[in-house]
Amino acid sequence: MKLVICDDEIKDAKRTDEIIRKLDITRDFEIVIRTPQDVKLAVEEDLFRCDILVMDIQYQGEQYDGIELTQLINEKLPACQTIFLTNILDFAPYVYETKHCYFVMKENIEIMLPRAVEKAIDSYKNTENDIIEFVSNGHTVFLSQEEIVYIERNNRVLIINTAKKDYHCYTSLRKLDGKLGNTFGRCHAGFIVNLAYVSGIEGNEVLLKDGRRIPVGMRFFDSFKIKYLKYFSNRM
Repeated sequence: MKLVICDDEIKDAKRTDEIIRKLDITRDFEIVIRTPQDVKLAVEEDLFRCDILVMDIQYQGEQYDGIELTQLINEKLPACQTIFLTNILDFAPYVYETKHCYFVMKENIEIMLPRAVEKAIDSYKNTENDIIEFVSNGHTVFLSQEEIVYIERNNRVLIINTAKKDYHCYTSLRKLDGKLGNTFGRCHAGFIVNLAYVSGIEGNEVLLKDGRRIPVGMRFFDSFKIKYLKYFSNRM
């Protein structure tokens, strides 16, 4: 597991590093210190890799802060668990604009940071299986499964549809299907649908909540209907 400490104050970063390295649970971790500038550049170039991020919030002389930087990382690495670390309590309300797992005041770092790291590890383990990884247009994409509305095969290309955008990648529908959770159902040789976005089945079509329709193949009709009804009944 990789843990990144992002802080523009090297003295604070080294103190954070010392505390984390003393923990038994981080014994096998790769722990590195990075400046906000290095992290921002790596994120923008799709080169940033991190499982747990300890993020300082305020940077001297920069037009952005740790909250804005974390928002970028949330989009690129949704499984990454962020621990905010700061001297300024006033930042607390603003961190809720991001996905994060803990907020630690530097004055309490000796007591609170070990607890935060433990929670981050647990949260990461609960989240990582929900993330799928694929290459789209030359960039590695990490996508939360709950964002996927449906997946369509178009010849050799898969189109992964989300509410925000479509991603195109070269892989097989069967291979991707093996990575998806129980909320997905195969309704056609060329379609997999997230049941959370389905409003019903009408004839030989799946009706999505946004009004779109997806075909249901004869070979998949019975199994898909059973799976959808089971999913629907469990949600009631």
